Amino acid sequence: MNRKLTEEEELAVCQYLDWLDKIGTSARLHMIRGCANAILLQMHSDQSLPIPLVGEHWARHFMERHPEYHIRKQYRIDSDRKNAHNEESILDWFGWYANVCDKYGIQTSDRYNFDETGFRIGMGRDQCIITGDPTRQAYLGSSTNRELITVCETISADGHVLPPMIIIPGIIHQEHWYTETKIPDDYCLSVSETGYSNDHLTMKWITHFDLFSRRRQIGAYRLLLLDGYGSHCTREYIEYCDNAKIIPFCLPPHLIHLRQPLDVVVFLSYKYYDTQAIEAATRTGCAEYDKAEFLTAIHSIRQQTFKVPTVCSAFHATGLVPYNPDAVLPKLRETLVSDAPPTTPPHSATTLPQIPLTSLSLKQQGDHLQTLAANLNLLPEFQEQLGRVLRGGMVQALPGDQAVADLGQTKAAEKVRAARQKSRRIVQKGRVLYAHQARSMVKQKEEAELQKAEIALRRAQAAMAKA
Repeated sequence: MNRKLTEEEELAVCQYLDWLDKIGTSARLHMIRGCANAILLQMHSDQSLPIPLVGEHWARHFMERHPEYHIRKQYRIDSDRKNAHNEESILDWFGWYANVCDKYGIQTSDRYNFDETGFRIGMGRDQCIITGDPTRQAYLGSSTNRELITVCETISADGHVLPPMIIIPGIIHQEHWYTETKIPDDYCLSVSETGYSNDHLTMKWITHFDLFSRRRQIGAYRLLLLDGYGSHCTREYIEYCDNAKIIPFCLPPHLIHLRQPLDVVVFLSYKYYDTQAIEAATRTGCAEYDKAEFLTAIHSIRQQTFKVPTVCSAFHATGLVPYNPDAVLPKLRETLVSDAPPTTPPHSATTLPQIPLTSLSLKQQGDHLQTLAANLNLLPEFQEQLGRVLRGGMVQALPGDQAVADLGQTKAAEKVRAARQKSRRIVQKGRVLYAHQARSMVKQKEEAELQKAEIALRRAQAAMAKA
């Protein structure tokens, strides 16, 4: 029989299928075909000849040659019905998870959860306001930008969070993303035409995860909890994990909302603080909340979201650390009550702003006058009238000072935005960049341009001297 794959290459496909079974996800025929084509691409050495890709029916012929693998129909059923009768498989999954952690000696700090979440740039949400007019219709101008940015986040069971990978819609890295936003150097930025992840970016992310999680690794193996998205199941991805001693452990479908730590606790707060940032920018005169505005705010948003108690509570709520399947089972028959942040701003321990100088001066002078009037034994009617005048003055002065302060914040925000020149200069087309790499490239370009300008100036000076 004329086969495009050798016996050894078909054995590699078998190992791939065994790996998928091992990490708890299900292979489909198109994934088998994709694995075969990836092997052919890897083994293809003669660039003058086309790559001999397998045909549409190759996967079924492969199944006939390997009867140890079976095709089973995967039925789609109502999520509530699935939750109602799936307790046994839930316990099986938890037992499997515990066995893997015990078998490989995986420490708490080496257990990670990865997930992606999307942000629609500029899309805030309705807010409650305080007004003395019950009939008032209140509106706040909002950006019409609807572009999607995907942020890949990773947390560990001991409360640590790794630097994110941010996927921006587009095909080029723009200079002002790095020079005007002050995002941390270890943030990883990439571009894709859709703003979504793909197989290529997933491979870039796993190397990013390996780099930063290895720095704090304690045991020999790391456990990576993730969903069964197709990009997490490619042969290249699993092979990389195997070589790096990373154990990808898939969460079962349909129950991600109960067992994914990031989904259960963290991402609700993440979205909340993002909308707060959009509203704050809008109230300070931001007419267009764009990619640069998002990149400017993202570090502050993450600092508010990824606090150690919050991250640890995410693993606790899903019964993963400490190990407790009972944390999930009662939720199967009830609506998940999320730990979303309250509609009012989170409590802050910071002190209130100091009273503006004009109001403070008025209060100090008023106190002095009242003391003086009492010491001089002036008429009680006069002292009472003086008190009313001073209180009225404070009522007028305080709102005026607050309005001035608000205006100052708006002007300051506008000044910062104006300072972001948002040049259209390109750093790089495509691929993935860390912020420190991009800034280094910008600096090199600026130094090269400066050298050219100095050379041109010296030539002009020399020409003038000769003349």
